[in-house]
Amino acid sequence: MQRRLRCFFSILLLAAAVTANAQAQKDTVYKPVEIQGGLRLGIDLTRFAVKYFQPYRTDVTIAADAQYNRNLYFAGELSYNNTSHTDTNYSYKGNGASITLGIDYNLLKKREPGEKNIVYTGIRYGFAAFSYDIPSYTVHDPYYGNYTASYPRTNATAHWIELLIGIRAEIFKNFYMGWTLRDRILLNKGLANRDFPALVIPGYGKGNKSNAFDVMYNVSYYIPLYKIHTKVMEVKTKK
Repeated sequence: MQRRLRCFFSILLLAAAVTANAQAQKDTVYKPVEIQGGLRLGIDLTRFAVKYFQPYRTDVTIAADAQYNRNLYFAGELSYNNTSHTDTNYSYKGNGASITLGIDYNLLKKREPGEKNIVYTGIRYGFAAFSYDIPSYTVHDPYYGNYTASYPRTNATAHWIELLIGIRAEIFKNFYMGWTLRDRILLNKGLANRDFPALVIPGYGKGNKSNAFDVMYNVSYYIPLYKIHTKVMEVKTKK
């Protein structure tokens, strides 16, 4: 009899615990907060490495991004290129500029709402205006002999889409370093299929490629300018 009573009371205690647990509800509350927003300006250091390996090229790229909300950033780059190349087969001269505009989205779960360190993916639209000419080129033919000619000054524009992934991290107060991996897809592919394509398309890469992969390594400075109103999720348990 006592064993049955102990069993009965154990069942009652278990049922009470289950009922109490069922009554506990988790409430999701979004708390409004204000975080610092601003503009980050930087320069791409890898363009100087390109100059070392390809001395005939001079490239400069300035990058900027501005935070829109907790995870979304507007971003873009301005680039300039000057190319002057001469070898035994041909000489080439070209220059121009480009702009890319797009967005970056943070994939890193931030410990604090205002944290600026991010791991992100993004997309850009790129546009370049440039000109080039080939003052002389030589066609070598052992039967008829060598033939020398030139290609006149040509003005052109290029359009492309960039898909990218990257990292930005604060190394000193308001100073950031980061890298991006980029895949550029040329939209007007006829440029790459010309008889005399551009040696370099500013901001894009080799002019005879309809797809270009690139690595960029930036150092930048963050300028606080405005406030961003956002919400932070809080989970509260109430009975």
